[in-house]
Amino acid sequence: MKSKIVMPVLAVALVALLGLTAKGCQTLQGGPLHGIEEFRDHVRATTRAGERAYRALSPAPAGEPYASRQGSTSCKDDLGFDDTGVSRDEPIFTWDLDFASNDDYRAALASLRATWRKDGRTVEKVDDGIAATLDDGIRVTLHLNSYTGEPELRAEGTCMRYRHNYDDAYNYMHDDNGDGTIDDHEQPNY
Repeated sequence: MKSKIVMPVLAVALVALLGLTAKGCQTLQGGPLHGIEEFRDHVRATTRAGERAYRALSPAPAGEPYASRQGSTSCKDDLGFDDTGVSRDEPIFTWDLDFASNDDYRAALASLRATWRKDGRTVEKVDDGIAATLDDGIRVTLHLNSYTGEPELRAEGTCMRYRHNYDDAYNYMHDDNGDGTIDDHEQPNY
C-alpha cells in the first residue's frame, strides 16, 4: 500500500526538482532570451521613466533634459553561458540637474517624493536622495552624485539577455541618449 503512495509522490518531487533546476539554470544564464527589438523597447522605456521623473521635478532644473548612457559591469556573462549572437546589457541613463540652489534641489526632492507616493509607488530613502522601482522593474533615483556632489537623476533598467545579429547596426553602448537608435553624432569614430 505504501508503494502506491510513495511512487507518485516521488514522481511529483522529481518533476518539481527538474523544473526548479531548469529555472535555476535560466537565472544563472541571465534570464530569458529576448529579441533585439524587445531590448530597444527596454532602453526606450528606461529613458522615458527618467524623463517622466525629470518633468515631475518642481522647481524644474535649468535646461532641457538630456540623458547620458552609463555602463554597467553587473550585467555581464562572467561565466561564459551566452551563445554567439547573444548579448546582455542593463540600460542606465543619468541626467545632470542644474538647480538654482540647494533649497531648490530639496524642494524638487520633496515634489518627486509626493508625485511617486500619489502614484502609489514605494519611495525608498537612499544616500542624499530617494528612489522608486516602477512596475516594469526600472529603478529611478534622484540623489546627489557620490563623486561630484551634484544633483543627478538616474534611471536603471533591468539586466536583459537578447539575441542580436551583426547586420543590425544597433549597439546599446553607442546609444548615448537612449532613444533606441544610433544617431549620426553617436556613431563611433573608427
